[in-house]
Amino acid sequence: MSMLAGLKFILSTSFFKNEKQGDERVLNLPNGNNPVLVYCPSKREKGLIISLTGFSMSGYQDKRIAAVNNAFAKLGYRVVTPKIETIDALLIHPSGIDEVKEVIQSIAKDPILNPNQFRPAVFAPSFTAGIAALAVAEMPENSVSALCLLGSFCDFKTTIEFALTNEKNEDDYGMHILMKNFLKYEIGHNPNLELLIQTALEDNGLKRVEPLLPDLLYETDNETVELYRKLRFDSKYRKEMIMRAWTKIPDFDHWKNRLDLSKHAHKITCPVTLIHGKEDVVIPSTESILMHSLMKKYNHQIHLELSNLIDHGDMKIGFSILRDIATLAKAFNHFMKHAVGV
Repeated sequence: MSMLAGLKFILSTSFFKNEKQGDERVLNLPNGNNPVLVYCPSKREKGLIISLTGFSMSGYQDKRIAAVNNAFAKLGYRVVTPKIETIDALLIHPSGIDEVKEVIQSIAKDPILNPNQFRPAVFAPSFTAGIAALAVAEMPENSVSALCLLGSFCDFKTTIEFALTNEKNEDDYGMHILMKNFLKYEIGHNPNLELLIQTALEDNGLKRVEPLLPDLLYETDNETVELYRKLRFDSKYRKEMIMRAWTKIPDFDHWKNRLDLSKHAHKITCPVTLIHGKEDVVIPSTESILMHSLMKKYNHQIHLELSNLIDHGDMKIGFSILRDIATLAKAFNHFMKHAVGV
């Protein structure tokens, strides 16, 4: 496969986006039916890619992943994006690893979703990328053909510390996700504060033209509003609260070990493509650099690309930086080359 495939993929996810949703299908799981979106190529299928969404308010129906999926399908891949309950609910929990693992294995075996019985490749962005990598690390060898991680974490603790304190990040979406997940372990159940955090998440994630948070702040008691504002605008206080809460999670040692990809990266033996924006302000590129250093001792089919063309999981292609496209195209090509079904 030439670099041309990588170039076509980049063009299809930047200048010529197709955000049409795939066909809704059902994946049978032990606990019930799970919706998936399927994107079929118009020509002969080369392979199967299981494409996962990031922590998006739109969940598995996110338009950004639809553009990615249509680009893969245009190049001859069948793409399946499943609904992952924990991810769609913006929940950070080790059970998410089990859910992703079960979904990958179930899609691979499903005669309707995978009619050619290809060994699936996996594509995942952002925090979900780390969860997907942890799932693959726990699966039997040769369960997947290739893995592409876009802006992934590796060391979970350093990642959340960075997200909580990076003053360069003007987008507070990730910060609110961390508050949603961890604050309860420090301050207990606080319905009014939780509603403020959830509303802020929805205002941001749904891109509301008229945010609901200002009116809700006006209606909420002063003590809760003061606590919320301190958490939102005082990075030192926020870090102290969240990191202290993190250590109070039940079964913390087990929880921490399962989510620490730096301890499990060496178990991933399939070809891996790591792509990270050099100036990512949510998950720093040092995370992919660390993962690459840990993997390359055991996996000789690993490609690391640090790019100026990507911020946190989104393309930012412009004609002034076209000279960087070639190296990014090589990275996507590395993934697609190994995603060809066997």
